[in-house]
Amino acid sequence: MKRITALLHPNRIGEVVHALAAAGHRRFSVVHGQGLLQALSAREQTYSVELGELITQQIQLDVYCVDDELPTVVDLIQRNGRAGQATSGWLFVSSIDHAEAIGGD
Repeated sequence: MKRITALLHPNRIGEVVHALAAAGHRRFSVVHGQGLLQALSAREQTYSVELGELITQQIQLDVYCVDDELPTVVDLIQRNGRAGQATSGWLFVSSIDHAEAIGGD
């Protein structure tokens, strides 16, 4: 099993989530955050006293899939996550050794 973490601009997350859901991928989480992703505009940035520099509003998307679905999921995120810049975000892939449902039978 794989975990794909994508750091995306907030204006792209809707398209990415809809594309994943349409393809049958429903194991994902979306977290709003701040980081050093290149901003699309000044509206995405605020000054961080803790870091001493401008930070950007960004989304962390974590998608969980079986190994053979990895190329499809990565392609969906890359195609739908583009924001018009040379680098619109980042993808990280890691292996999951064990996964199991919580509760139920």
